[in-house]
Amino acid sequence: MQATARHPVSRDNEYWSSKAGNTRIMRKSTGKILSSTVRTLFLVCATLFASGTATAQESEMVAESEGSQVESSLGVDWTTKYFFRGIVQETEGLILQPWVDFVFPLSEGQDVSFSFNIGLWNSLHDGPSGSGGAGMTMHYELDAYAGMGVSFLENWSGSLSYVVLSSPNSAFGTVKELDISLSFDDSDLFGSGSGRFHGVQPSVLIVWELDGQSDGGSEEGNYLEVGFEPSFDLIQDEKQPLSISFPIAGGFSLSNYFEGVAGEDDSFGFARGGVSLSTPLNFVNARLGSWTLSGGVSMLYLGDNLELINGGEKSEVILTLGIGIGL
Repeated sequence: MQATARHPVSRDNEYWSSKAGNTRIMRKSTGKILSSTVRTLFLVCATLFASGTATAQESEMVAESEGSQVESSLGVDWTTKYFFRGIVQETEGLILQPWVDFVFPLSEGQDVSFSFNIGLWNSLHDGPSGSGGAGMTMHYELDAYAGMGVSFLENWSGSLSYVVLSSPNSAFGTVKELDISLSFDDSDLFGSGSGRFHGVQPSVLIVWELDGQSDGGSEEGNYLEVGFEPSFDLIQDEKQPLSISFPIAGGFSLSNYFEGVAGEDDSFGFARGGVSLSTPLNFVNARLGSWTLSGGVSMLYLGDNLELINGGEKSEVILTLGIGIGL
């Protein structure tokens, strides 16, 4: 379940790049019709897209005159397998993950700026954990988050977010958590502000489970994730640039986050590495927002407890493809 004030909380495939209720391990349940929350999400997405199409030019004029505006984005990702912080969720069938995110600037200073972030993230499955299960709908997961973001000392940024991870089709119990993230934009250290290389982009995520457990254990746990994402411009072209990045992350239990069947905790959860490509879709009319196409492949290596949850499979190869729209 993805969440930092993601972009996402954009959640990545192991997150946010977190989940599973009183047991986040997939299990059968009686199905439910699409909840009012889901209908609300679709309505928000449709309204957001329509308003962005109709008022893009007006928003730009407001931004120029007032100096700030609400930043909104939405998108949908496809993935071959869905692991949440290394915990298996689905490995079969179609997996689509639509999301919508809003950032509200609160104050902008020379040394520090604050913002408020809210959003929704979903995972829709037609495999055993979704509509492929007996009496279940495809809406496996709905995550809602809200938080405060801060930028300081030019290159540092952080966030404090409250996240609710829920399952509309009752595949797992609701998990509530508090997330803290910190990241550093190190591109200037390499003298590459306008060059091809954009640094290694280190980041840290710490999670406190307040209610429910993503690992299906007996105790709420604490989680640590450390990540890097070296990136550079593969093609520098005004009409169709192409960037490449190499996301690397490791997930660890600070306490009771990756519990085994006997309640023992495994401090090492997973390691992940891969390659990702992204390019703006400049042929799309600017009135429809700023569109970006991205895709990649990653290798996931699991610790002992997560290997057991994953049916004895120690490693997985995961493909992803997504479209994001900034309005």
